[in-house]
Amino acid sequence: MSEKVLKILIYTAGALCLYAFVAVRHPALFNAVLLEKIVPEYWENTKYGELYYFNFIRHFREENLPPSTEKYRFTEKHPDLAEADMLLFGDSFFDFTRLKTFPEQLGDTLDQRTFYARIDRPLQFLAEHGYKSDREKTIIFESAERYIPTRFTRSHQVELITDPRSPLRKKMADVRDYIFIGENTEPLYQTLLKRSYLTTGLFSMSATLKFDVFNYISNFTPAYSLEHDVPWLFYYDQMNDEPGSFYYQYSQEEIDLYCDNIAELASNLSEHYNLKMVFMGIPSKYTINHRLLNNDPYNQFLPRIHEGLEQRGIPYIPLYREYNSTDDILYFGTDTHWNEKGQKIALKKTIETLNSF
Repeated sequence: MSEKVLKILIYTAGALCLYAFVAVRHPALFNAVLLEKIVPEYWENTKYGELYYFNFIRHFREENLPPSTEKYRFTEKHPDLAEADMLLFGDSFFDFTRLKTFPEQLGDTLDQRTFYARIDRPLQFLAEHGYKSDREKTIIFESAERYIPTRFTRSHQVELITDPRSPLRKKMADVRDYIFIGENTEPLYQTLLKRSYLTTGLFSMSATLKFDVFNYISNFTPAYSLEHDVPWLFYYDQMNDEPGSFYYQYSQEEIDLYCDNIAELASNLSEHYNLKMVFMGIPSKYTINHRLLNNDPYNQFLPRIHEGLEQRGIPYIPLYREYNSTDDILYFGTDTHWNEKGQKIALKKTIETLNSF
């Protein structure tokens, strides 16, 4: 190889590395090279279903899904915390924008201003924002089934956060965070590598070939089906042997621990913020749809949680019973979230629960 060609290759590689370094910090430059753009304020969103992007196998690319929209919590319609009639806290199910989001739908249906925060520590959030209310309001705490153990293994308490660092050290930390972007660096670089105009086709072709020839698929989506009208993918943490999965066998002590911490949270929200808490545990997709693959017995986690909450007088929305009693498809095949039918059932049962007290 001539010296001239070597220099061209080195300069080209350097330019690409510099662009990648800058692009992961600036959404416009990031999107400029992506075949499928990412919606601003929704960097985790993908057009065809989030699970497809773990394996890039062409057979699991679900077409004709609803497009994403702006998140409700970023719109002018979203009320300030102090002005809200109802408060909702939760995870990506309440933030899912292929449909009109659940908090917005609930507010429109009840004609109430609904505040939503994608936060799983409401006591901490309300304390930090100085929340006060002279009248009792309702707060709905939503959690995907697989996250309930994580969120309620320990008690919810307000923690005073202090930063003992000097101004110079804080500035140096800001520079460090700009350079390395914390824990999100690797996923952003991987997105650039796999989803650019130049590389998407190559990654998909390679992944599809490995699947067709060797039946290889990413460990993130180990369970799947191509025998139905749409492809189905299931996320790994719904079927391992860890707490939160379909197969983990919970002791009664664990169930009591989770329920006690949920009840304690409800008590503190009522005592300190005049908020009546309603709990919503959303069944995992594998919990409801595992029969597409097998007849394995469910560990009965959500029914046991509901029984424990009932014993403690904590209102809950019985989604598992409703979801498990219908033959309708309630989740997107290649996404972990509910579809329009699943969300509609959740909305109906929520309103019924709210009207019961």
